[in-house]
Amino acid sequence: MNDKEKILIEDVCLVLVDQIVANIPGLNIAWGLSKALYGNGMKLREKRVLEWVEVIKDNPGIFVLDLLKTEEFQDGFVYFLEEYLRERNKQKRVFIKNTFLNFSISNNKDDFPAEKIVHSISQLEIKDIEVLKDSIAEENRLREKDKRNLSFQVYGNNDKNRENIYNLLNLGIFIGDDSSRLGHLYSPFIQISEFGRTLIKYIIN
Repeated sequence: MNDKEKILIEDVCLVLVDQIVANIPGLNIAWGLSKALYGNGMKLREKRVLEWVEVIKDNPGIFVLDLLKTEEFQDGFVYFLEEYLRERNKQKRVFIKNTFLNFSISNNKDDFPAEKIVHSISQLEIKDIEVLKDSIAEENRLREKDKRNLSFQVYGNNDKNRENIYNLLNLGIFIGDDSSRLGHLYSPFIQISEFGRTLIKYIIN
């Protein structure tokens, strides 16, 4: 396939997106802002652009006219689209879409921690997410024992995935428990933060 053919395919894809947008009343302002800001990037990642607009098309119960015409939604649409275009990892792009959907149904979009969530998603490694899943399982195990103190070591006092645990601490997904304890600890005692619980809803099914 030569360069001219590639450009033609890209143009056809964006024309298709334009047609989809034209059939969704109220989306034109958010779409126009996105094209003005990221037009060149959208041409280079036309498949992702199509995926993004299809999120709107496939959820008509969420993306109603009253929502689409608000400035809060329009700004969010532009922000999330940029991050979706930039994200290399396919699974993380799914997380961004999940976050965008939850942003869209939020009654308080101004206070929705969109930037913090998307930044955290960008910084997470897949192994971090596995450690987070294990931490949820460990916390649930403690809850079943009716323990009031839910501080725990994800893998006991060993150095398994210690680097991932500290990455989750640095992102504010875990909170470290600095209570005095006897002996040397390889792995910190942690709790899942409120922000971590919010993030979990978007990245773990």
